Amino acid sequence: MNSKARHPTASGATSDRPPRPRVQVALDVTSIEAATTLATAALDAGADQLEIGKPLVEFLGLKGVASVIERFPGVHFELDLMIMAGAARYVEAAARMGARGVTVTALVPWLTIEDAVARGRELGVRVCVDLFNVSEPVATARRAEGSGAGAVMIHVGVDQRRHDPQFSQLDELREAAAAVSIPVAYATYDVREAMAAVDAGASEIVQGAPLIEADDPRAALASFIDQVQGRAR
Repeated sequence: MNSKARHPTASGATSDRPPRPRVQVALDVTSIEAATTLATAALDAGADQLEIGKPLVEFLGLKGVASVIERFPGVHFELDLMIMAGAARYVEAAARMGARGVTVTALVPWLTIEDAVARGRELGVRVCVDLFNVSEPVATARRAEGSGAGAVMIHVGVDQRRHDPQFSQLDELREAAAAVSIPVAYATYDVREAMAAVDAGASEIVQGAPLIEADDPRAALASFIDQVQGRAR
């Protein structure tokens, strides 16, 4: 890691401190009740936005997910659908339920990403291209930006992290953040990795487990957010 990286400021000068990232808390739970409790704790802790995590989508379905979003009017929700086909219908569903963004996996045929972006642009839904497990994340990030995607995400899968607790994609994050101008999100597992991701150029930090499983999620998330955003100017 290049700890001496310089970051541009609003005035045009440079700073050793990176810009303040947005913190997104993933509601990676499996019930409406658990999602509601966790969403309340995350917002109280200072989260900028919430993610309807893949487990919640799979266990509840979109109708169940909609009932969670309805309980928090005005909150920025990202819907982690990891779209693989039929992109337009899922973007439309996200818009109807009030979600501000959706994810589409970069492993699909590229025309699916283009369809998602086109429908998202019409409906005001941001499309984030998830670079999980792609062979060339930096090149794919550039292509996603060129296709009009609103953001890209880089992260390590839970199975990968379980088998190798030290595995990360911070190097890929650093290269992608330098290569594109759209937001680059990075999903983390602890505050140390999150601060390293901020230093590497992540503009959005996504945090779920293990903090959401803490005895006091609000306190755990508040400490996490304070430290991560304190890393930036």
